[in-house]
Amino acid sequence: MGFPLGEVGPCQIKFGGVDLGYTKGGTTFEHKEESVKITYDQTGKNVQNVIGIGGNATLKTALANPSLAQLVDLIPGATIDADGMIVKASVGVNKRALAKELILTIMDGELPSTDPDATLVIFVAVPTFEGNWKFDDSTQRATNVTFDALPDDASGNVNAIYRFGLPTP
Repeated sequence: MGFPLGEVGPCQIKFGGVDLGYTKGGTTFEHKEESVKITYDQTGKNVQNVIGIGGNATLKTALANPSLAQLVDLIPGATIDADGMIVKASVGVNKRALAKELILTIMDGELPSTDPDATLVIFVAVPTFEGNWKFDDSTQRATNVTFDALPDDASGNVNAIYRFGLPTP
């Protein structure tokens, strides 16, 4: 069947095994390759080759009504204690150390699909939290989070950044 790229509908997002709950405004996944065009003086402006020099994959979403337990792993320096959550400055934090697996599963009605092909797995995802809330009588608050995919250097998926579909057990 394959990952339903052309289908519509929401998804479930799990970060490090934790369901991030409801989203608001959709979830966007983007993979963009960077390349350089090779030309030679002797061939003028005609491109002779294209060499890949890297790229990145990014997932953007907005969480609707997340709990502190859902947010704590998304914010560098955040901790939960008996009184709530404290957020500290994150200058100099190695964000790769905070990375976890991110799993996006397309919803099948009210539940996540059980079809392994309806899943996108980012092996090493680093979150960037963007708290920007408006407090008024008509605006639903949502918490923006961007996940950047880093190359997997710790498993059998060396240098891989994501996979469409779950591996066969």
